Amino acid sequence: MKITDVKAIGESKIEVFFEDDVCGIIDLGYLIQKGIFRELSDPFLFAKVYTTGEAIAWSDELEIDALNIYAKIVNKDPIEIADKYFAHATD
Repeated sequence: MKITDVKAIGESKIEVFFEDDVCGIIDLGYLIQKGIFRELSDPFLFAKVYTTGEAIAWSDELEIDALNIYAKIVNKDPIEIADKYFAHATD
């Protein structure tokens, strides 16, 4: 799964678009209170969100991978999503 676009909405939410037409809004307020992600409490930095295709990012150090965001949007466990997208050749 590839992220095609991401937009900041307010001070803690992002809207994420995937190549398979899945899209959704994620509230990252819980994450902004933890570790290195505390930097995102700066609304100017938060608004600079971008995508690498495989992740959403604010810098080289502040990234969230596409799998976890996709799973959150479709309300599934990341393992279930990974099994679908990364099936072994023998399956």
